[in-house]
Amino acid sequence: MGHAKHFVRLFGVLAVVVITFLAVRAQAVPKDYGTLGRFRASAITDAKKREPRHIGSEACSDCHDKINKSWAAGKHHTPQCENCHGPGMLHVKVMSEDSVDAYPDQIKKNPKALRVTSGIQECEWCHFKTFERPSVLKSISNVKEHITKTGGTYTAKSKCTDCHDPHTTVTKK
Repeated sequence: MGHAKHFVRLFGVLAVVVITFLAVRAQAVPKDYGTLGRFRASAITDAKKREPRHIGSEACSDCHDKINKSWAAGKHHTPQCENCHGPGMLHVKVMSEDSVDAYPDQIKKNPKALRVTSGIQECEWCHFKTFERPSVLKSISNVKEHITKTGGTYTAKSKCTDCHDPHTTVTKK
């Protein structure tokens, strides 16, 4: 019976921890969380108030007609321009000299407010071989092996865009 005091103390400490957790959670979790699924219901109205960051490839063609035509005819016509280059709205605003100060995006600090493309990372997002990628998607498991196997010379500065035009997927000569 002497051990009963230990269990009472243990359950008392656990009760305090659980009550404290529930009290903190009640203060931290918004009241509308979970009413429409696993998110805050007011997030929908908040999102509607914001100007869209992504404008779609069709809007890019207004200024980049030549690239758009080759892109639309190539195998890369499925991914949007913004998949590699970042949100188009910031680019449009910077190029038209509108203010982007209100935007929290770090990309606005880049030249022309586009994601700085490396010529390899953007390609790896889709083409680096992983088990979850569809087998119909052309993919490679090792950049060095790919370059060597195709007759190129690999260096630490080698990029996919050295040999491939990312807009058309045509191999450069």
